[in-house]
Amino acid sequence: MISLTLNYEPPFNEITKILSENIKFDKELSLKELLNFLKKQYGEEFYELLWDKKKKEEINYFLSIIINGHNFRDNNFLGTQLKDKDDLTFLYIYFGG
Repeated sequence: MISLTLNYEPPFNEITKILSENIKFDKELSLKELLNFLKKQYGEEFYELLWDKKKKEEINYFLSIIINGHNFRDNNFLGTQLKDKDDLTFLYIYFGG
């Protein structure tokens, strides 16, 4: 069993109605599997925020998914295996003024 801490920054917390939660799973899972779980948990509106509207199956350019304080993307980002006590933050980077 693994326990993950999920932190939701705007606009995600507007959908989840919470800032943070701990979720337990029976086994380790990939980031992609977690995103599919969150789609079932919070619906299509949450899921649509994750993806680039023009390039399906590619994470939105303005979205950072920070894992244990590290923001990174590589060719296998969605395949990243999450482990017990991982801390994830969903954060949109906004620009403008």
